[in-house]
Amino acid sequence: MKKYLFIFIFVSIAQLFYGQGKYTIQGELPDHSLDDSYLRLTNSSALSQEKERIKHLFIDSILVVDGKFHYEGVLSQKPFLAYLSSARTGRNMLDLGLYFIVEPGNIHIRIANWADEGVVSGTPINEDYSTYMIGTKRSMENQLLFLEKYAQYPDVVRFHLSFLLNGRRMSRDPNFPKYLQILDRMPKADRDILLAWLDYTIKKYEYEKKTKPLLDSIRNNAPRFIETIPSNSPSTTMKNK
Repeated sequence: MKKYLFIFIFVSIAQLFYGQGKYTIQGELPDHSLDDSYLRLTNSSALSQEKERIKHLFIDSILVVDGKFHYEGVLSQKPFLAYLSSARTGRNMLDLGLYFIVEPGNIHIRIANWADEGVVSGTPINEDYSTYMIGTKRSMENQLLFLEKYAQYPDVVRFHLSFLLNGRRMSRDPNFPKYLQILDRMPKADRDILLAWLDYTIKKYEYEKKTKPLLDSIRNNAPRFIETIPSNSPSTTMKNK
C-alpha cells in the first residue's frame, strides 16, 4: 500500500513540476458581435525572430456562443503566455491588453468593454499576471517582480523579457542588472536563448547605426518621376483657346 501511495505522490509532484494538467478557459465578451464565429487560441511565447517556432504556435479555435466562449484542454508542458484573436473580424484581443497564462485550473476571462483591458482570473499565475502586468498596480517594479517570480516558467516570461533585453537601450537602462538577475533564475537552455537574443539586438543596433547614413543618402538621392504634359494634350489645347 505504501508503495502505491509513494508512486501516486511521485506522479502528482512530477505532473505539477512539468505543468501538466487539465485547464478550462471561460470567457465573456461585451456584446454579441462575435457570436457564431471562432476565436484563435495561440501560444505567444515565441520571440519575434523565432520564425520556425512561430509557425507551430496555433493551438485551437474556440466558438463564441451568446457572447461567451468555453474551452477545455490538457497542458502537456509548463505554463505559457497566450492570446486570443477573432477569426471573423481580425479583431485582436491582444490589442486590448488581454494576454493571459495557460496553466492548470479554471481560467476566467472577462472583457467588459472593447476599449478596456480584459480581466483574467481564476488561477495563481493569472491572478498575479492580472495584478502586476496588466492591472492597476502595473509598474516596472511590479513587472520585474512578476518576471523574477515566474522565471522557472520560461514560456511565461520570455516574450516580455525579450523587450527589456534590447541592445538599443541597454547601456542607459538602470534596470538592466535586474534583467540579468531574472535570467540567472531561468533554466540554462532558455537563459542561453535570451542571452543570444540580447547579443542579436546589440549587433542589430550597431548595424543599423552604421548603415543609417548610407541608407539616408540613398533615399535622399532616389530618382523621382517628373511628369510632363504634351503640348497637344486636351488640357493644353483648352488653355490655348
